[in-house]
Amino acid sequence: MAKAFPPELTSGMDEPCRFDLEVFDLEVVEGEVPADIDGLFVQAVPDQVYLPDVPVLYPMTIAAGGDGAVRAFRIKDGCVDFRTRYVRTERFELERKARRPLFGNYRDPFSDDPSVAGKDRTTANTAIYWHAGRMLASKEDGLPYEVDPVTLETRGVWNAYGAITSHTFTAHPKFDPDTGEMFGFGYAARGETTRDIAYYVIDAAGKVTHEAWFEAPYSAMIHDCALTEHYMLFPIMPITSDLDRLKAGGPHFVYDADLPQVFGVMPRYGSADEVRWFRAPHAFPGHTINAYEQDGKIVFDLLETDGNGFAPVVPDKNGAPMPPDGLTTRHVRWRIDYRADDEHLVEREVLAIVNGEGPHIDPRRQLKPYRHVFVPTLDRGKLATDVNGRPYPVMFNQLSHFDLEAGTREDWYPGPAATFQDPVYFTKSADAPEHDGYLIATLNWPLERRSELVILDTLELARGPVARLRLPVRMRLGIHATWFDGAEIPTWR
Repeated sequence: MAKAFPPELTSGMDEPCRFDLEVFDLEVVEGEVPADIDGLFVQAVPDQVYLPDVPVLYPMTIAAGGDGAVRAFRIKDGCVDFRTRYVRTERFELERKARRPLFGNYRDPFSDDPSVAGKDRTTANTAIYWHAGRMLASKEDGLPYEVDPVTLETRGVWNAYGAITSHTFTAHPKFDPDTGEMFGFGYAARGETTRDIAYYVIDAAGKVTHEAWFEAPYSAMIHDCALTEHYMLFPIMPITSDLDRLKAGGPHFVYDADLPQVFGVMPRYGSADEVRWFRAPHAFPGHTINAYEQDGKIVFDLLETDGNGFAPVVPDKNGAPMPPDGLTTRHVRWRIDYRADDEHLVEREVLAIVNGEGPHIDPRRQLKPYRHVFVPTLDRGKLATDVNGRPYPVMFNQLSHFDLEAGTREDWYPGPAATFQDPVYFTKSADAPEHDGYLIATLNWPLERRSELVILDTLELARGPVARLRLPVRMRLGIHATWFDGAEIPTWR
């Protein structure tokens, strides 16, 4: 029997939803859905079905440990249909059959019920991507699950015809738009807290064409990666895992401010002995933006935070709190010479102060020089407060466009106490300029416990949505969103 959820899970917008749902033809309450939009807006959502039965429920379990659901909006002919459905992972099916929680804290098999020892723990709740004609839902602690892009029914674990033997696979693989190859990896590839990394190149047909195994300098999260014409990059985050801590009932990850930034770099089809580990002064590397090669060097752009970027969910090793004024996130550019004698990085340039996460660029500019970036951001000066002067819990209260060449930004702020989920960006046509497209996002209004879908024209971002659509249920906070062009996705009607 499902037990009542505790207050930390039932206050505000992020109370678990616990349903599969379909809504045909969403209600347009303002403007019109542009007729030229044809595609699928999907988002991975952690949504607890059963709360883990553990002595200590860690924040990372609440934020990122929930069962994975796929939230999907099919947009075509000026209409929008909506479906959300749980990914039927092995974990989901075992708990549903038992009608009780069987799995414990985030990435902690020692907190599980003995009956599920050795079972697949992943929830496939972090990101969704498309490869070899398949829609894949993934969380970096296991292998992806294939999901039908129309019905959202689960087709099963995807392992590239059995060739992926790593225990894990990234939720952020990279793709070569010219060859159709997918470049991915699994960290903790031989089991939780190990230093093993398994690297795979998978061709357009879904077959592994290259594999390399090597070890990271220490056991830590490697959430994202980057790809250039000749190289693959692995940014190691300063949040480490430890087997003894896990066995003792501690959290899986702990932030360590004493560690430097470490970027692993290897040739695209390289071997273990070709991996180089470049180091830089401490900072928290967030999501990558883009990477390409120029004048014999790797140009690597990413978001960088000057402290614990996961502070709300990952504790500090020394118990240090987050600064009262918050952290600063910057768009940073590194230049890396793979052939240099010295592995200490010095060529760093700050391109913009962002204070946001989840960057999006024109997909056509991947692996190439680019100019425009779209990011959900936070303006702390616009945070609404309650009667006691405390700010309402808002993650991102703006959608922002950064023009790197002009050095300008444009924002759309929807109003007090509104918070954005991860948007998607795509251009209006195959030959449209890099910045001429649409931003689509779920916008939550926590005080009203409601959500809406907004569509913005990026040429007039500050004017606000060209269309707002009412969502008849609140949308729990999801993680990463993706856009699939309609040419790849069957119509739903």
